[in-house]
Amino acid sequence: MNCFQIIEQLQTLIINSPKIPLSNKVVINQDQILNLIDELLREIPEDMKDAKKIIEDRQRILIEAQQQGELIVKEAQDTIEKMINQDEITKMAKEKSDQILTFAKQTARDLRTGANAYADEVLEDAQKHLERLLETLKKSREELNKTR
Repeated sequence: MNCFQIIEQLQTLIINSPKIPLSNKVVINQDQILNLIDELLREIPEDMKDAKKIIEDRQRILIEAQQQGELIVKEAQDTIEKMINQDEITKMAKEKSDQILTFAKQTARDLRTGANAYADEVLEDAQKHLERLLETLKKSREELNKTR
């Protein structure tokens, strides 16, 4: 069960609890509330693990993009060296190698940019998720404190 489901159960329990006449207070089952809060406290670390995994995935994607970009640049440089060694086509080789190198550098930049954009999007989603979770926790605690 995730944190949001537990918080929804807390809200439902508070909303459906019997009200004290002529007040805004309710009578709640302390064991039920405490059990749900304990369960919530066990779930929060799981959400944190998910956020950590997202960060690790971002790092892995960036490293892979960097390695792929370096490989493309190396292959382009190798191609340049081979073409330069051929006397008859030196001029054509230089032009072609410049095109390949430019393409390789652009591809590497595009890969890095794409990986950064993806990682930022994933982290933004994780941040929004955690912010909603914190807001819901605050509301639940306020509801719980109102009933005291």
